[in-house]
Amino acid sequence: MQISWNGTAIPAREGDTVADALLRHGIRAIGTTRKRHRPLGYSGSFVKGILAEVDGVPNVRLDQRPATNGLRVQSQNVWPGPKLDLLKFARLVPAKFVRGGFEHPRWLPSGTARFERWEALMSFLAGEGRLSPEPPARTTVPGEKLSTDAVVVGGGRAGSEEARRLAGLGRKVVVIARRPPADDLAAPIRTLAPFEAFGVYRGGRLIGAAPLDPDQPGVVIETSELVLATGRRSVPPVVAGNDLPGVMDAPTALRLAERDVDLGRIVVVGTGAETSLAARLRELGQTVAIVSTITMLERIVGRGAVAAVDVGRRIACETLVHAGPWVADPNLPFQASANGRIRLGAEALPPHVRVIGSAALPDEPVHVGSLADARHAAICPCMDVMGAEILDLMAAGMTHVEELKRQTSCGMGPCQGLPCWELLRALMRKASDGLYGDDRPSHRGPRRGLTVAQAAGLDGLVEPQQ
Repeated sequence: MQISWNGTAIPAREGDTVADALLRHGIRAIGTTRKRHRPLGYSGSFVKGILAEVDGVPNVRLDQRPATNGLRVQSQNVWPGPKLDLLKFARLVPAKFVRGGFEHPRWLPSGTARFERWEALMSFLAGEGRLSPEPPARTTVPGEKLSTDAVVVGGGRAGSEEARRLAGLGRKVVVIARRPPADDLAAPIRTLAPFEAFGVYRGGRLIGAAPLDPDQPGVVIETSELVLATGRRSVPPVVAGNDLPGVMDAPTALRLAERDVDLGRIVVVGTGAETSLAARLRELGQTVAIVSTITMLERIVGRGAVAAVDVGRRIACETLVHAGPWVADPNLPFQASANGRIRLGAEALPPHVRVIGSAALPDEPVHVGSLADARHAAICPCMDVMGAEILDLMAAGMTHVEELKRQTSCGMGPCQGLPCWELLRALMRKASDGLYGDDRPSHRGPRRGLTVAQAAGLDGLVEPQQ
């Protein structure tokens, strides 16, 4: 079958996502950053790198959208069009000129006509897709409400084993998983897959779950117990070039290799799993140039995509795969421990909320190169926040993660904080010799995408609290 990418026919295979088909065809740069329009790709870390317009609908995740014959996919954040994109010239603008003040400058106070014109210009430059003037032929998807004894978030080994254990005790269990568990979970276990938990409310007693299929209903679940088995993710290093197309985490690289996507020459770095990962990639027919601990990584070199890496010496490659450091997503535990204040505090989890499996392991320290090199590292690529901006604000006396987040918009793109806040905190710790960076910004729901139609279908399913 074929899909269309910016007007060009691209072959796709049965079972491909759109991102698979593009990468197999050699298209590594898919999205762009918000302000300077630097290229981003399929990394497993930065969501904006795989957002595009599909059949007229903007902001579709290409790593989750199945490729179907005749699908029309187009780049976002381009003008006047993908064939001639004049906004690429924004890459020539020095990073210093597009810092936080680029969007809210002091000489254009909010509420004035000139500010509104400036805001319209910023919105245009940011792109984010164009809505069709024709309303989509889609109505409200009726939501569903469930009541259960226990909710397990995560369908991996730890989540599946815990679901079976609870069911064996006579408990009614709901499992929320991005992919169907490898082993079928029989009744009385109900599996919602492919779904993602988008929010935890009321101290972990109320869970919201969003289906990846926009035509399926959203679900709210009242539960007596919540078990979080969400695993851990590999976090990119804080070095120059860390957001280039071709930098990807281990699960993304393995998935692409299993789909027979040629990743070119690969450099694998990590915190202990890199050797076994490299062996598996070779078994899948990939070319691994070198394997190294991540602490040896000095910088990633390239303009529009990865061209080489420095690991004590320069190695030419097309892909850098990082297998660690491994960090658990703190979003759902943070929401479950919310204390209700305006700035949510990270307090102890309630006794009916548990974190199990690898998600319960301590986070590994994020690799930060030299501070001179880290100035050129992307901390939040979606919002064009670079290490230099963070370090300069710290030198000016701003040393709290929440303040830096608000000054720079770091982590306020579609990733909603992971991994950007981990990169921010790691850089703060390195720059302050461990004095700052232990606190974290407020994680709030909805954490994952929920369509307007799905959200409307949830109306009235939950009794409001007074």
